[in-house]
Amino acid sequence: MPNPSQEDTDGDGIGDACDTDDDNDGIDDGADNCPLTSNTDQTDTDGDGTGDACDTDDDEDGIDDGADNCPLVNNPSQEDTDGDGLGDACDTNNDSDGDGIDDGVDNCPAIANPGQEDTDGDGIGDACDSDDDNDGVNDGPDNCQLISNAGQEDADGDGSGDVCDNDDDNDSVEDGIDNCPLTSNPGQVDTDGDGVGDACDSNTDSDGDGIDDSVDNCPAIPNTDQSDVDSDGIGDVCDNDNDNDGVDNDLDNCPVVSNPNQEDTDGDGLGDACDNDDDNDTIDDTADNCPVIPNQDQLDSDGDGIGDACDTDDDNDGVDDGVDNCPVNSNEQQLDTDGDGVGDVCDADDDNDGLDDGIDNCPLTSNPAQLDTDGDGLGNSCDTDDDDDGVLDSDDNCPLVVNVNQADTDQDGMGDACDNSLRTSVSGGSTSVILLVLMMIGLILRRSKRGYINGAK
Repeated sequence: MPNPSQEDTDGDGIGDACDTDDDNDGIDDGADNCPLTSNTDQTDTDGDGTGDACDTDDDEDGIDDGADNCPLVNNPSQEDTDGDGLGDACDTNNDSDGDGIDDGVDNCPAIANPGQEDTDGDGIGDACDSDDDNDGVNDGPDNCQLISNAGQEDADGDGSGDVCDNDDDNDSVEDGIDNCPLTSNPGQVDTDGDGVGDACDSNTDSDGDGIDDSVDNCPAIPNTDQSDVDSDGIGDVCDNDNDNDGVDNDLDNCPVVSNPNQEDTDGDGLGDACDNDDDNDTIDDTADNCPVIPNQDQLDSDGDGIGDACDTDDDNDGVDDGVDNCPVNSNEQQLDTDGDGVGDVCDADDDNDGLDDGIDNCPLTSNPAQLDTDGDGLGNSCDTDDDDDGVLDSDDNCPLVVNVNQADTDQDGMGDACDNSLRTSVSGGSTSVILLVLMMIGLILRRSKRGYINGAK
């Protein structure tokens, strides 16, 4: 085959013109996506039919691989936020701003902030948070960008809000030691030595309690302790309603504890709100199982922590005491055999026959006579076998007389053992009866003999 140039790409001694595998990669040139460049794996990232080994633009984004910051990932814009030479499209460390913190956990993924400062703790780093202190005022106009101060107070008008200004009055004396922190007084003059500088001290103490009227919660009545129970700004000594419940102190049954409804369960003149024993039963409310109902004995039949005096179900059987036929004995079924309104579990005489259950031989069946024919301790009224002969009364033809064989000669339904008519005729022994019996026997024998003779014939 003519090949004047004698080209032999793979140097195997067989010229390209007659070599079926010019790059000697084991793949015939006809099927090889890079016939002149060895690429056994035939990788073709952009699927354009030209293998990556010989394709100058592997991702087909119009940028040659040599200049492409993501040669195997299509990214024609070549965006590289963190400027690390690796395009965002293929930058696996996901650190768009190059601050060493992956975007997934970076509180400012597009703005470098390796310290991750987040003053207001809102999850947005200060570097990209327009309101670092989350006070509703953007950082630009906020006079305290890192300390919340929605009101933007600035006593000295120096552009630094009071909450972050160590010298609110701008007198060169820090607020912590300034005797007039909101009024400029660099000399800190305090003529009366009361700790309030002259510049902000009215020097007026009308009640002479050592507290200036301007800060005294009772300027006309001495009260050095400045006690103010309801914190309404009016000291207790001059406050007609110390607990601020709308009831004047002289009428309030709890003058220093708010109780507008003035509840006083035990009527002792001390309101429940400040009374440690609301029911006046000498047991403190904290330990009293009925704090508003007197029950000195603290009886609690069902042990549920609620005293019987205030427990609507003393035996905890699910039936309210008002309708429970045994209010202090649990009996959910409310069984009342004798229908006397007292449940069996608390009724000493369940059958109401005048005998206590403990001695009654039929406690659930009325039997005042306590008849016990067979003396087995079970009264006839509730004994299914009164004569103890092994035959139930319902089947026994002599229920009160032992007759195991149940013999009934005259077949009148009454057993011989208790059939008085049969017993009288037999025990009487009269001649007429005996003769009658003998005649009947003779008659029977005669008829039997006659029948035998007729049969023989």
